[in-house]
Amino acid sequence: MKNITLALVCIVAIFPVFGQITVTSSDFPEAGDTVMVSISNDFDLDFESTGADYNWDYSLLNFTSQRIDTFFDVGDASITYQLAFNNGWLDPDYKADYYTPYANFVIPTSDLFELPLSNPVNFTKIESDRVEIVGVGVELSGFEIPLKNDPIDLEYALPLNYSDEWVSNSFYEIDLNPVYDGILRRYQERTAEVDGWGTVITPFGDFNCIRTKAVVDFTDSMKIVLGESETWFQLPTPTQIIYSWWANDQKIPVLTVVAQDIFGSETITSVEYKDRDWSDLSIKDNPNETFSVYPNPVQDFLYLNTDKSIESMQVYDAIGHLIIDSFGDQNLYVGDLQDGIYFLHTTINGMTTVNQFIKH
Repeated sequence: MKNITLALVCIVAIFPVFGQITVTSSDFPEAGDTVMVSISNDFDLDFESTGADYNWDYSLLNFTSQRIDTFFDVGDASITYQLAFNNGWLDPDYKADYYTPYANFVIPTSDLFELPLSNPVNFTKIESDRVEIVGVGVELSGFEIPLKNDPIDLEYALPLNYSDEWVSNSFYEIDLNPVYDGILRRYQERTAEVDGWGTVITPFGDFNCIRTKAVVDFTDSMKIVLGESETWFQLPTPTQIIYSWWANDQKIPVLTVVAQDIFGSETITSVEYKDRDWSDLSIKDNPNETFSVYPNPVQDFLYLNTDKSIESMQVYDAIGHLIIDSFGDQNLYVGDLQDGIYFLHTTINGMTTVNQFIKH
């Protein structure tokens, strides 16, 4: 019996036993953190299957582009946003820890009216027992509009353990003046659970993880005033499903998949995973070749310093939207872009490099 016990101890010592992990507030980012994210269009993989001690193998994911996510200090935001989300004396419940571009923000659409909303950002507050989206910032025809979630949107109930569940309801409205004489209202219900644990494999590595699933239902409506009459329109905003694989000490999910539920059928709209910066491997023929993008920051023209033929250039905004698609030049006019952070993807000899630049 003693020999059997000793053998078991030796096996455990050689082969580590992976169990369920717990995700706490220390696993989330802080103001000033940056992470590299790869964006994939491999939408046909099985992202729904889950369970206890599950193995998710997404090692063959391919990325089409990369971006750097930055978690900005709220003290660096505009005074408009700081009054709403950095006012600990008058409104401590809404004092955020950081803000970041809101990649998964759903902008309502209408066949009758175009809503000129852009540059969404979310303001996040982290406490030991919760992660909250206290509000959202959007630009309405270039003017910043802070929107406080009331009640506050509970994104994660901490600590996260397998089979945990929570529900969160929130509401805000946007005065659409002067674009339209009207109001946009959004009621949102988030139903979330930790629906799996095990191991997830991505091109970045193997991670002991838990998985969360959040189903976000929107009830969007818009009031338009025409003369003395008021009309409310119901906007057909689809339900959003967010799958997130969380590992310890990674700051963001190592994999995030976003889908829309349209008439009971899930359609994948986004696949992103934490990754390393692959731009240093983009030009392999000549290790001594210099490749640079200047000036940075830039006002009008970006110039590319390389002696090779440039096949194509694409500029993406901080959320991953394609803004400019150009071919064959070694300079690029960016003077029409709004001030902010952008990512230039340059393809040379079939390899793509990613450079971040600031337009001001």
